[in-house]
Amino acid sequence: MNPPADMLLAADDRTGLEAAHVRLLAAARHRVCIYLPLLETGLLDGEAAQAELRRIATSGRQAQIRVLTHDAERAHREGHRLLALAQRLPTAIAIRVPTEEAQLRYGSAFATDCAGGFLFRPVATRYEARGSLDAPGETSRLTAYFEEVWERAEPAWQIRPLGI
Repeated sequence: MNPPADMLLAADDRTGLEAAHVRLLAAARHRVCIYLPLLETGLLDGEAAQAELRRIATSGRQAQIRVLTHDAERAHREGHRLLALAQRLPTAIAIRVPTEEAQLRYGSAFATDCAGGFLFRPVATRYEARGSLDAPGETSRLTAYFEEVWERAEPAWQIRPLGI
């Protein structure tokens, strides 16, 4: 059975991708998993996305935003706003970097929420994406892969604030 059209997410360009991310984040309650091999500037660091991420991170005890990225150092150098938010809210936002070669070759990007929504980009370097706000099966599959990689990944030490 296909979800209703108003539950579908789609993007063909950067603006559409950012809007799809905002819709997914707006539907999320307390937990989000984000797998972005490259945390590129302009993606998830716009005002609307940052407001939704902040809302989720401060939504209560079960608030949890987990991010997997292959190059946290580059994102830190470029000043990605998601990293700054993670530094301000370290109990709710965690960022890890995969270490195994097979995981570092993963070329897709996705985001899932605990309510059954997902947004999937088959090629992480492109803006084309598809998703749904109500697809528990696909969300479970992507979240299971995320969990597998998360367990083996290392914390992104590059983004820790200095305790000075």
